[in-house]
Amino acid sequence: MLNRHTTSEHAAGRRPTMRDIAREVGVSQSLVSIVFRDAPGASDETRQKVLETADRLGYVRNESARSLRSTRSTSIGVAFQTRQPFHGELLDGLYAATADLPNRLVLSAVSDFRDEAAAIRSLVSYRCGALVLLGPRLSEDEILRLSSGIPVVSVARRCSSPNVDWVVSDDFQGMSLALDHLTSLGHRRIVYLSAPISPGGRERQHAFEDAAESHRLDTEVTIRTSGMTEQDGAEAATALLGEGALPSAVIAFNDRCALGLLDVLVRHGIRVPDELSVIGFDDSEIASRTPISMTSVRQDPTSLAQFAVERALQRLAATGPANTPRGTILPTSLTVRSTTGPAPR
Repeated sequence: MLNRHTTSEHAAGRRPTMRDIAREVGVSQSLVSIVFRDAPGASDETRQKVLETADRLGYVRNESARSLRSTRSTSIGVAFQTRQPFHGELLDGLYAATADLPNRLVLSAVSDFRDEAAAIRSLVSYRCGALVLLGPRLSEDEILRLSSGIPVVSVARRCSSPNVDWVVSDDFQGMSLALDHLTSLGHRRIVYLSAPISPGGRERQHAFEDAAESHRLDTEVTIRTSGMTEQDGAEAATALLGEGALPSAVIAFNDRCALGLLDVLVRHGIRVPDELSVIGFDDSEIASRTPISMTSVRQDPTSLAQFAVERALQRLAATGPANTPRGTILPTSLTVRSTTGPAPR
């Protein structure tokens, strides 16, 4: 009768509780709590029965209440941008990196209707133990103030704040590979579409400038201020077309900008790559789509996420130097597809 009564309550829509699991298994609620906390005091057989029963009843722990009861949170809060395809790949990597850990990810989105400050406030109010910020747009001073109260890891943007860990891709290596590829195809008139106000935008522009100088192209390349969206790339393409004389190749700040550029070029009858080659940056999912097949500098989202989680866990465990910046630079590569070819004669 007891089991049928419990099941009917669940069917009526009531969420199962630890008390329900204890009744089903025939143990105390405190013993069920011991199992969920992975604390000593329960036999292997009891643990298995409790977990199997919880799964069968559809029990889900209230992580918010659990965090409030805890004196020290071990959850990792992640602020990400909904309009950045590469952030989706980073999130996949973060979930993979925490799959076997007791720490749980807490996500908070930055969107057109919700700024980064609001997203971070939500994570702090949840009492996350550490924050991982994907491409943060906060000022250095704001990041410094934030890190004084909670460990912060910045992904895809370097930080000089002493309490902040960061992990970035090697933009100089990526730009060098892109220019190696283009110059080997005979390209000399190359335009870079920069996004200086975007996270990491100035660093990537400096990387392009240094790579162009090392290739002895510094007097033959042009840097144009653009942005990180498809609209920015479309506007850049329109401006280039309006000038009449096209460059032989364009490297965009990211794949989204390159996609907008390609769209306008194709609509105006410009044959890519016969008349103009295009390289994106990130090698995100949109670059590999069959109709696009874009050559792109590849960042490794899995490694970026893995290092970010490692740094967050180290801060949570209070290991390593507390007041020295710990930066990690990861290698990049070039994925060659169909948007690059020999320079036009």
